[in-house]
Amino acid sequence: MHPHAKRQTGQSRRAISRHKRLPERTCVGCRQMRPKSQLIRLVCGVNSQLMVDRQGKLPGRGAYVCPQRSCVERAVKGARLREALRHEVTPSPVDELVRAMASALEERLIGSIHMARKAGHAVSGYTQVMRAIRHEPVALLLVAEDTAPERLREYQQRCTSRQIPHRPFLTKARLGELVGRDESSAIGIQDARLSERLMSYLDGMGRLMAR
Repeated sequence: MHPHAKRQTGQSRRAISRHKRLPERTCVGCRQMRPKSQLIRLVCGVNSQLMVDRQGKLPGRGAYVCPQRSCVERAVKGARLREALRHEVTPSPVDELVRAMASALEERLIGSIHMARKAGHAVSGYTQVMRAIRHEPVALLLVAEDTAPERLREYQQRCTSRQIPHRPFLTKARLGELVGRDESSAIGIQDARLSERLMSYLDGMGRLMAR
């Protein structure tokens, strides 16, 4: 094969691989097909008890559910879970299952923040965050839920002027733990793709807890 043709073939293969479709699964609640990463996997555990697969790696068949309370309510009714898991299951109360799913999303979110920090894609502390908002690309600002009202307004105004999404998350003490500080009122995420993932986790937590 001509060297130029080989280069073209290699480039075509790389282009195809970049555009491969993400793996998808069907939610047993709403029956809609969605990217696997946007769903939460349930498995049949000990004594046929329904469990949340927090990392998505437990063995055996799994059933996938949207992080949305209405989907959880539909999933536990009738035979949907039994059919998906091919096993009799003892479903948890909806409130208990919803809390476990929201907790799993929070764990994923915290793990992603750790990854961003290790990769140098996260800034924390008032001075560093404000500097980054003014001079660097910040794709998402996570603001502690107990931030002082005056500082919260300042963050909101800065983010609005720069069209940066901002979301409440955890407390100053818990955000501080994530970045090796006693406290942190905000963490700025500087990776756009990671920020999209974090926002999907936050949105899922909100939909689960909404009534």
